[in-house]
Amino acid sequence: MLRRRLPEASAFLRQLLGRGSHEGRAGAAASPPFRHFIEHLTGAAASISHAPSDLAADTARGGARGGDPASLTVHFLHHSCGLAEADAVKAAARVRLRSTKNAHAVLALLRDTIGMSPAQVARLVAAHPAVLASSTIGPKFGFYLHELGLSAAEARRFLLASPNRFLTAGLDSRLRPNHRLLRDLLGSDDNVHAAVKQSIELIYENLEVTLLPKLQALRDHGVTEKVLVKLVTTHPKAVVHRSTRFDEGLAAMKDFGVAPDSGIFPYAFGVFAKIYQSKWDRRIENYLSLGWTEEQVRRAFIRHPYCMSVSDDKVRQLMCFFSEKLGWNPEYVSSSPIVLSFSYEKRVLPRYKVLNILVSRGVIKKGIKMSKLVISEKQFMERYVSRYQEAIPQVLKVYKARTGCAVK
Repeated sequence: MLRRRLPEASAFLRQLLGRGSHEGRAGAAASPPFRHFIEHLTGAAASISHAPSDLAADTARGGARGGDPASLTVHFLHHSCGLAEADAVKAAARVRLRSTKNAHAVLALLRDTIGMSPAQVARLVAAHPAVLASSTIGPKFGFYLHELGLSAAEARRFLLASPNRFLTAGLDSRLRPNHRLLRDLLGSDDNVHAAVKQSIELIYENLEVTLLPKLQALRDHGVTEKVLVKLVTTHPKAVVHRSTRFDEGLAAMKDFGVAPDSGIFPYAFGVFAKIYQSKWDRRIENYLSLGWTEEQVRRAFIRHPYCMSVSDDKVRQLMCFFSEKLGWNPEYVSSSPIVLSFSYEKRVLPRYKVLNILVSRGVIKKGIKMSKLVISEKQFMERYVSRYQEAIPQVLKVYKARTGCAVK
């Protein structure tokens, strides 16, 4: 008998939950604790929960009769934003939604305009729930995408990396003034785009404080405008971060003998200024442990500054390979240190295999020289693969093969 009456009891309790909307009396609506008790009792929570699209209308009605913004917010965060219930409760403590109209519009922008996945939306909202209450996010996305020229993927990356600054920087007080300043300094929208992609701080920071004084110091050091443009577009973090390292960089360039008007200056200064001294010292020690001299390290840095950005593990692996397979010593490698930046598994090893076959067949008679690793992909294919693939088919086979032992 009890089992036969349960559906009727459950229906009665659900009807009781909805009495407030039918009778129009604020006191008739079930209070949140009472509602939760009945839902738990009947197991009807899922069947009576409202779809996200209905929340705005529910909020308008609930607000008129004293609805609970906290409960609405948790519901929206959980069902519309994809947060786990516990995370939704935590996030609701930092934002209150009295209407979901704006929040739905924000979600549409995140998903449709910059292509954020549900997981990315949940991650953003959990970290910065105030985004749902933003009334300026639409115009800001317009600036980032159309005026600044970021792609949707770039805007998405910057937003997730620093949501607070991305969303709170003033459009007319900071973003557009910085954009105009950078365009005047760098000469073109393409250069501005390139610089900002390297460091979004160029759009957020007070450039009159963080950037312009450093640029003037570089001019006083003898750096030309052409070199300044190249520095800001390739290594902007060197001139917007760490003022102490900036000063050390100027001294180091003088010590290395890097002329301030030379083409290598923006790269050498940029790399040096971005590496903390402790890390710089470790990199030098690593080279010395592999048989290099300090003079060879200095020479390599001046010729190819990025050799100091290569990880210690990768340098050790490549130097071991060059020494054992090719008989190259530190003196020879330091004369063309760009080889240390090459991918071992995608460039060095496949080219070595091709060249080694050609050496064994007597096609190459003077051994494998550095130039054969340095030439472009097109040149290597034409000279050593396409030219011999009919007579020696193995060259094409081994060149297309890739190993899985990546070293970064």
